[in-house]
Amino acid sequence: MPPAEPLVIAANAALADPNVRATVRQMHEAGVPLVQMVEALGLDDDMSRHIREIVEHLAPEVVAGIRQATLTMLDAAQGQLPLDCSVTREQLDRGAPVTVNVSPEQGVPTIRIRPASG
Repeated sequence: MPPAEPLVIAANAALADPNVRATVRQMHEAGVPLVQMVEALGLDDDMSRHIREIVEHLAPEVVAGIRQATLTMLDAAQGQLPLDCSVTREQLDRGAPVTVNVSPEQGVPTIRIRPASG
């Protein structure tokens, strides 16, 4: 997401806490739905309706990739979500469609968010 996306800012801030990182790991390992994880961490006020819809409609393989990317980030003791996003704040505010996938960047699984073409 863009650095100014409130949910990403809140999530990265929360990940500074080792207890939150442990909770996130447990929730990913248990297969807790992503939106439910955001709510359980108290970050749902930072999640726009459009982002909620995007997350709720992710394909199972994308969710699995996000889980793996996040667990890899936690294993590396990093405290920031592994995101590569070229969607602008304006596009998000307009509710523009996006594509989400996970692919390696420099050998690290990274969540890639792009404007949908077409």
